[in-house]
Amino acid sequence: MIAYIVCEGIFDVHLLKLVLPEELLNNVEIVSAGGLSAVKSLARSLIVRRQVPVAIVVDADSVAPEVVQERLKNIEELVESVSVNTPIKVIAAVPQTEIIFFQDIGLLSRLLGYEPSQEMLTSAAFQPCKTLKKLLSQSHNKDSFSQVINELTNEDLEILRQAPFIQELIHFLQSVQEKATVNI
Repeated sequence: MIAYIVCEGIFDVHLLKLVLPEELLNNVEIVSAGGLSAVKSLARSLIVRRQVPVAIVVDADSVAPEVVQERLKNIEELVESVSVNTPIKVIAAVPQTEIIFFQDIGLLSRLLGYEPSQEMLTSAAFQPCKTLKKLLSQSHNKDSFSQVINELTNEDLEILRQAPFIQELIHFLQSVQEKATVNI
């Protein structure tokens, strides 16, 4: 195993496995911890027991920069306290991982089968999960995140990969794989 990605929920695991480039997922395990407290605990355990790089992907649950930074700092300090030269990266999806679907309104509209109102798009900036659920409930041809995810094309995936938290994760995985290649 080259690295682990620890995230909060099963949806996050499914999304990351789909969106991340396939070549970066070789020897990388993506695991759901089941919540923020469990993410911290699992990440610490993996670092201590496996001594491999760990990326932690969590929802920021805020758009306020100071709140996001404080959450990242708290997680980093807790996890780094057990890390001895083991690379770790804490990444926040601001405010939640579902924000990824609101980057490109054309893509979102195509996936939903209709164009969301400006009011819904504004709501998504602060509550993307709740807004996406509401949008899906109004869609005639979609009723779940999984259904939307399963319909993504390669072009769609390229668009989704541009999300800041996905880019951070890609860069971390690339650096970890480069180090693993050098050490072989």
